[in-house]
Formats: sequence, structure tokens, C-alpha cells
Amino acid sequence: MKTEKIVLTQEEEIQAAIEKGKKKYKHVYKTVISDETIIWRKLKRGEYKEIMNMTIYKMAEGVDEQGNPITEEVIDEDATYDLRQEEIAKAVILYPEKNIVEDMAAVADIISAECMIKSGFGEPHKTEKC
Repeated sequence: MKTEKIVLTQEEEIQAAIEKGKKKYKHVYKTVISDETIIWRKLKRGEYKEIMNMTIYKMAEGVDEQGNPITEEVIDEDATYDLRQEEIAKAVILYPEKNIVEDMAAVADIISAECMIKSGFGEPHKTEKC
């Protein structure tokens, strides 16, 4: 008995990823960046909390009140921000399965920003008086 391998087109792969994602997560989103289609899902609250606890520190030099040199550990805001963007993107991207975050510079920035809005963390909500 001979088994043939079925090769899907890119569009079929994308559609399969969308259908699989909808079954598992209900809502999935498609973003196209430089002709690369990315399928992703919303970020869960637990994932958000875990990622927001990630911090990168650096050593900073300065002087105390008496003019003595000091070195202290401080949060590296830029590196922490970049790390959190990358971790959000890695957590939510369903397609492509390759590490697109490392392959394309803008992916982490764009997907993390879109994800935060769709997940309810980055958009003002409408509240009405009842």
C-alpha cells in the first residue's frame, strides 16, 4: 500500500490554521506584514500577567548624596519593552509555525500592539450610564 503525501498551497495552509485556531480559541485574527500572512489569537489574562512580570535589569553608575560613586541595578525600560513585545507575539502567533518573530523585525511590534487591543488590554472601553 502506497501513501501519498498531500501538499497544501499556502492559502490552504492559512485556511487550515484559521479553522484549527477557531476550534481551539474561538476568535483568531489575520495580519499581513510585508506579504507575510500571520494568524494569531487573543492573549489570555494569565499569559499577560506572566509576560508583564518579565523584567530586564542593567547596572547604572552614579553618585550618592555625599558624592561617592555607586553602582546599582535598575530596570532597563527599552530592553524590557522589547522582551515583552516578543513574548506576546510568540505566545499568540498560530501561523506560520516558523519563528517569524526572529525572522522579521516588525512582527513583534505590530502583532503585540494589535493583540493588546483585541485582548482588551490596550483600548479604551465604552462605558454608558444606565
